[in-house]
Amino acid sequence: MKIAYLLEDKSLCGGVKVVLQHAVLLAKEGFSVTIISRTSSPEWFDTGDVVLLTIDNREFSEVVDLLAAFDLVIATHYPQVLKLYSTPVRLAHFSQGYEADYPFWQGKRSDIEKAYRLPVPKVTISRRVAAIIENVFFQVPHYVQQGIDIDKFFVKKISPVVRRIIIVGTWENGIKGIAFAVKGFSLAREKMKDLSLVRVSTLPLSEEEREVWQPEEYHSAVSPADMPALYGGCDIAIVPSVEGEGFGLPAIEAMACGLPVILTRIHSFLSLDDDKDYAYFVSPSSAGEIAEAIIRLCGDFSLRGRLAERGRQVAGMFSLQNTANQLVPAIKELMLGRVERPKDVHFVYVQRPQEEASREETFLREMSRDTFAGGLPFRSIVSEVPQNITIREILDGSDEPFIAVCLDDTMYFSEEWVSPLLEALGEGFDMASPVCSDFFDVDMPYHTPLTFNDAADQMKQKYRGQYLEKSGIPPRSFAAKRTSLASLPPATPLSEVPGRLKSIIAPSSLVHRFGDYFAFKRDDLLSFIPYGIKKVLDIGCAGGGLGETVKRERGCEVYGAEANRKAAEEAKTKLDAVFCTDIEHSDLPFDKNLDVVIFADVLEHLVEPWSVLRNTLKWLKNDGIVVASIPNVAHYSIILDLLRGRWDYVPSGLLCITHVRFFTKSTIQDMFKKAGYTLLTVKDQKWPSHIRERIEETLSRYIRLENMDENIFCPGFYVVAKRSA
Repeated sequence: MKIAYLLEDKSLCGGVKVVLQHAVLLAKEGFSVTIISRTSSPEWFDTGDVVLLTIDNREFSEVVDLLAAFDLVIATHYPQVLKLYSTPVRLAHFSQGYEADYPFWQGKRSDIEKAYRLPVPKVTISRRVAAIIENVFFQVPHYVQQGIDIDKFFVKKISPVVRRIIIVGTWENGIKGIAFAVKGFSLAREKMKDLSLVRVSTLPLSEEEREVWQPEEYHSAVSPADMPALYGGCDIAIVPSVEGEGFGLPAIEAMACGLPVILTRIHSFLSLDDDKDYAYFVSPSSAGEIAEAIIRLCGDFSLRGRLAERGRQVAGMFSLQNTANQLVPAIKELMLGRVERPKDVHFVYVQRPQEEASREETFLREMSRDTFAGGLPFRSIVSEVPQNITIREILDGSDEPFIAVCLDDTMYFSEEWVSPLLEALGEGFDMASPVCSDFFDVDMPYHTPLTFNDAADQMKQKYRGQYLEKSGIPPRSFAAKRTSLASLPPATPLSEVPGRLKSIIAPSSLVHRFGDYFAFKRDDLLSFIPYGIKKVLDIGCAGGGLGETVKRERGCEVYGAEANRKAAEEAKTKLDAVFCTDIEHSDLPFDKNLDVVIFADVLEHLVEPWSVLRNTLKWLKNDGIVVASIPNVAHYSIILDLLRGRWDYVPSGLLCITHVRFFTKSTIQDMFKKAGYTLLTVKDQKWPSHIRERIEETLSRYIRLENMDENIFCPGFYVVAKRSA
């Protein structure tokens, strides 16, 4: 398997290092890897068995015959994609950061967007870039986490006194935010005279930076091998990138050395781990907050210790081995195509007797059967105790090499649930089962079948090639090799099979038990709640789950208001205080002392949400904010129902039975403005962009697509608002 990476140059920078690192990892896994560049070899990086080829400043499009000889050519910059797309080269697009976010690429936005729209398989190390590719360009990329050689970054002992602060990055690249970090340091230095600044950049010190602060140490073009020593000689690291940063390697490297780290609240840094206690977060482009963070950390030894310990733990997740575990399967799939062999699979659906089934149970079973085989033929077996079905009964009537079985007729299956299981069987396992949200934490919340499949796609990308041991857990659904099942006694019940075969769970395959379909967490709101706050009110706090998270992550007081007595009692065990009250007909003891008021899917349940928002102003500080999530009544699923003459309420979701007000994006904006607020953020919630074409085809039967509002695909909106001047 011959792979070529294309590099514009091999100069010392993080982006080039990532490509070289991937090439070396693949070479160690037995791939034949060549890096093709128009410049000389990188002396600063040991490329091992990777072949380095220079084409002497020629365009890559001038050496198509050379590139066509490779099984896969990985373009690392959008112009390469544009120039090679129409050639016979088997192409993939590796994007570390979305170029349209960078100020110096703004003039090329149309070309950038054209390259990303092309149906070229995409790989990225950034979750934010992955989201852009999904939500803007309607493709599902391969996500491969970035990695570092963790053993080379020794752990520094936390010093009682902070002396040296390190900032790594190029001043001239605005997306790195170095100017704000240096300014923040200079402000902190006014109060803490003993601090010294260590700057590291690929370029010499500029006059512009020198005017802000002359660092005590300035290191230019430092080799990767020397970086651990630089980090180890410092006490705090600042990584100040603004939104648009692809990954931000210095953050992980500094944490790996055991330094407490100050990070900006951007997607790349906030997505490093679910718990946000691994760094001190500040607003992007805020020199003042960076200064406050420096002063706070300098004066709090225990906080520095906690951040250093958690940072080291998080950095450990980004080992080179974990990167290889994701990279190798992704490359194999790019080279060989998706492993989908439905023609080789015999589907067996086991269901319980339905004589006394309710209408709801019948409906759930119909949905389960419809999604199980994806429209392909399947065989049904009726059994009071599905786990007691024997191997003989499963194997009867077909000779396909693979068997897919459902043993729970309330199970809802993602569109490609079988594919990752077949991949696992191809890796030498006898039996593979999917994960289910009632025993495995799914990263992305989902409300509907569409967003469920979006979550399934994310799981497939994140966990491809990763497996969990399975011992003695009765399977609810699984795929197995016919030969492996046939090797056991025919009378063996399925409940005993996992303990007798080489059996695993594949987190890349997701199914769901439909009974708890709408039960999901609200941690999606956490990223909108700033650090440095002191007092929060969560209106409609339910059992206090979100408030408890905010209290823990932001280190602030959290109060709740909840009309349901039972839920309020539960929330009291988690929050500072809870008021069991109807928010529309009561007042609360706050007088302009709240930093944040949260309405998590609450306003649509109120008769007069406008009045409640106006009343909330008297509780907010002058610079306080409201954070809300509100469903979108203009969602395509509701529109399609209306076009068919339907408006069906559900227990919870877009048409929750207790909703009394309904909003679109425009009417949400109107409501907040009329209630006395200035909108800071109105952000779309995620929607399943990869099936947009199919949705548009359905919609086109009823409406003209050119008149369609883009928000028709958005299930809801996040809103952040402050008091109007």
